[in-house]
Amino acid sequence: MNPLRQPHSIAARLGYTGVLPFLFSAVNLHTGWPLFNGFALQIFVLYSAIILSFLGGIRWGLGILQQPLRTVSMLLAVLPSLIALACLLLSQPFWQIAALLLAFSLQGLLDWRYPPAGMPAWMAGLRLRLTGLVVLCHGIALLAVVQWT
Repeated sequence: MNPLRQPHSIAARLGYTGVLPFLFSAVNLHTGWPLFNGFALQIFVLYSAIILSFLGGIRWGLGILQQPLRTVSMLLAVLPSLIALACLLLSQPFWQIAALLLAFSLQGLLDWRYPPAGMPAWMAGLRLRLTGLVVLCHGIALLAVVQWT
C-alpha cells in the first residue's frame, strides 16, 4: 500500500503543514519590520485560537460517539474553544501568547495522557510532536513580543 494513502500519513502531513502559519508568523515577529509585525501578531494569535478550538473539536467528534455521552468528555471538548476566546479577549499580546502557550501545553498533555476514547493509537504520538512544535513557536513569538517592550 502506498504510504501517502494511509490515513495516519495524510494526517501527519496535514498536521505538520498546519504548523507552518505558526512558524512563519512567529519568525516574522523577529524581522523588526513594524508594518508586518502587527499583522504577523494578529495572524499568530488568531490562528492559535482557531487551532486550539479545532483540537477541542477533535475531542467533541470522538466524544459524541461514546454511548452514553460522558459529561467529562464533552466538557473537555468545549473548554479549548472557551479558553481560546478568553485568550483573544486579553488586552496585551504578551498575555495572549503566554496563555495560548499554556493552553496548548495543557491540551497536548491531556491528549497524550488521557486520549479520548476512539482516538487511534498513532494519533497520540503525532499530537505530542505537533504540540511540541506549536509550543516552540509560541515561545519564539513570546520572545519577540518581550523584545518589543
